[in-house]
Amino acid sequence: MKNLRESRESLHEKTSHGKKTFPYIVYHARIPEWLLYFPLHWHDEFEIILVTFGQGIFTVNGRKYLCEKDDMILIPSGAIHSMEQQENFNVEYFNILFSFSLLEENPDSHCSRQYFSRISENVILKNYHLKKDSSLNSQILPLVKDLVLHRAEKYSGYELMIKARLFEILHIIINHDLNEGANKNQSERERINTERLKKILSYTAEHFSERITIEEAASICSVSPSRFMSIFRSQTGMSYIQYLNDYRLEASAELLSSGNFSVTEAAIKNGFENISYFIRAFRKKFGCTPLEYRKAAKSKIN
Repeated sequence: MKNLRESRESLHEKTSHGKKTFPYIVYHARIPEWLLYFPLHWHDEFEIILVTFGQGIFTVNGRKYLCEKDDMILIPSGAIHSMEQQENFNVEYFNILFSFSLLEENPDSHCSRQYFSRISENVILKNYHLKKDSSLNSQILPLVKDLVLHRAEKYSGYELMIKARLFEILHIIINHDLNEGANKNQSERERINTERLKKILSYTAEHFSERITIEEAASICSVSPSRFMSIFRSQTGMSYIQYLNDYRLEASAELLSSGNFSVTEAAIKNGFENISYFIRAFRKKFGCTPLEYRKAAKSKIN
């Protein structure tokens, strides 16, 4: 898994997961021991998350889900998502990522056009959060646990077992969501808003140290300021100003951790013009002042 700095700087993951000839991989993650949180990002692979311990908050296309042991999250290709700690709870989970190219012999085949493309475009998929007591979870959970259990095995023919499990999982998901009747109009609106959000998230990653107004952000998304604020909050659960400040605080903390920058330098380099406000916001987020944070990081280095 990527570290926080790499995740923050690369919102669109373009790194191949698994082998080029077999695009499938299982990751293991713990928050906050191994990573404080995993910020908003997206990738081209389909992802299945299985929570194995504790509680965590998973956000997919603006919908927040509180997950616990044996809950699962389904993340379509290109969906914007994040993972974070729930209050003082730790959370441990496995990520299964795979490309549909693993399962399709021909991108123009019936299965690709009828099912895979519609899942990747989020036309079919209705449920992101599969609670442990739901009927869909009970059908998929044994298959997902089997994939996690055999994640390190490389015996002859193991690839066929993996593909068989994935086909079975997708078959169950597709039948369930088709029977439930996914709202196509809602899916299309969500897709459009997701693409708008990707634009401003990418722009923010490149220009966060500069002054960015709501009007400028709205213009990038080709909507009015009021519409932009509504879309951003519905997709992320926070205002754009909150997101921008939080992004700047994370970047400032990284500079302070290096021990090479003063508090004032870290603030100014990351877009904070008011040092007093920066110190208050930093304390609220990290539970200590920037100077205390810098000293603690420096003592760890030494």
